[in-house]
Amino acid sequence: MSDTAAPIAPSELTALPLPARESHSSLSTYAACPRRYAFRYVEHLPGEVPRWWFTFGSAVHRAFEAFDRARMRSRREGSPPPGYAVLEQAFAEAVEAAGCEPDEAARYRERSAPVLGAYRQWAATSDSVPVGVELGFGIDIPVAGDEAPVRFVGYIDRIDRRPDGAIEVVDHKTGKLRTQDDVDRDRQLTAYAFACARGGLRDPASGEVLPAAARLGLHFAEPGCMVWTTRSAEDLDAFGARLVGEVGAIRRREFAPRPGTACRWCEYRATCPDAAPLP
Repeated sequence: MSDTAAPIAPSELTALPLPARESHSSLSTYAACPRRYAFRYVEHLPGEVPRWWFTFGSAVHRAFEAFDRARMRSRREGSPPPGYAVLEQAFAEAVEAAGCEPDEAARYRERSAPVLGAYRQWAATSDSVPVGVELGFGIDIPVAGDEAPVRFVGYIDRIDRRPDGAIEVVDHKTGKLRTQDDVDRDRQLTAYAFACARGGLRDPASGEVLPAAARLGLHFAEPGCMVWTTRSAEDLDAFGARLVGEVGAIRRREFAPRPGTACRWCEYRATCPDAAPLP
């Protein structure tokens, strides 16, 4: 890594501005290792992450997004629903934009065919309809003292409405299938439930605040299945308290390293002097 990208001494972090916004991703990074958070969000150091780690997943997300936007548009206009070609084209464009080599792009297309086909079939049989895609939210999180609140922000892959008017939150995953217990404890879904319950989301068509989500689900794209869960009021209160605590620690610039097994996958492993040794 070049000298210009080298980390600064922890004592010098006090001179750098802190983010005015936080997200599930940033706060999860902080919870895992405060020093990793400082590398990424305070020092803005580039991490050593292979490009191919995210290409397929990002392309699948873009394909689903394009397809669902086309679904919403066809409902508004009373036109025929989108077909497989919308998914296929959006996926191919995303892979091309990532700069993949031709043979790599061909492997991704082959891998994507059953994933995209299953998504189209799911859309055709679901009784819920999407009301928002990549829908953003923002909620103010208080900070101790006279400091201005920190904005907690994020984007949700899809918000659906059931025939009875109930709201569902859907997050797409291209990784391995998780257990029900994993989904019940998933912090990202809790963050989305918190945002929805606190009035952070609006219907893009009407501008009205959406009600709390009746259920939340992880859609596992490659096996083509959903795992649903819910969050109680107590769950959301605990999450809110944790947000306040983590934001407060960041404002106090508590960036001590937390070396452990996660160091082996950290993008700053070669940069961090406190990284745990490989086994």
